[in-house]
Amino acid sequence: MPQSIIDLLMSAGLAGVAFLAFAEKYVPIIPSYVMLAAFGALGDRMEGGIVATVVAATIGSVIGAVGWYWVGRVLSERTERFVARRGRYILLTPQLYGRMREAYGSRPFLVTLIAQTIPTVRIFIGLPAGVMRLPFRPYLAATIVGTALWNTPLVVLGDVLAESRMDTTQVMMWFAAAVLAVEVTAFLVWRLMRRPG
Repeated sequence: MPQSIIDLLMSAGLAGVAFLAFAEKYVPIIPSYVMLAAFGALGDRMEGGIVATVVAATIGSVIGAVGWYWVGRVLSERTERFVARRGRYILLTPQLYGRMREAYGSRPFLVTLIAQTIPTVRIFIGLPAGVMRLPFRPYLAATIVGTALWNTPLVVLGDVLAESRMDTTQVMMWFAAAVLAVEVTAFLVWRLMRRPG
């Protein structure tokens, strides 16, 4: 991570962590696992350490997810038109939106929770939840749990990598493999949940 970005993040502290985690829900330029690992690498230098860093990142992500939920509630059935016209600018295709909406056919709590561990899906899952007017409290609870499950190991891993003296290339290969394994597992569970019955 460039030194200028590190300095900026450190000067902003936990508020900066929360803001970047929030912004990632709307400007998905940097993969969340890279951002979270970067937070972890700086966590020991933050006020409150790693635990506070995880909490700040989770709060920011959850607020962003809640924002998408309310966008869906406000746009309602106009959402499909919005996705068709503007979705490509934020990496949200009509096909992805349709699959997310279909997934909510059953077990919405579990769908929301698992969605928080699938890249891109974790950003936008609140949109169909809001359109379908799923109960807000269960949605919020599932989002908090799922986000914490995604954020915590990645922030901790970033801290471990920062403290280790292992070969950087080898560490990053293992890191990429671990993230891929999590993504594939979550995607398979997601597909199974979409099957009727």
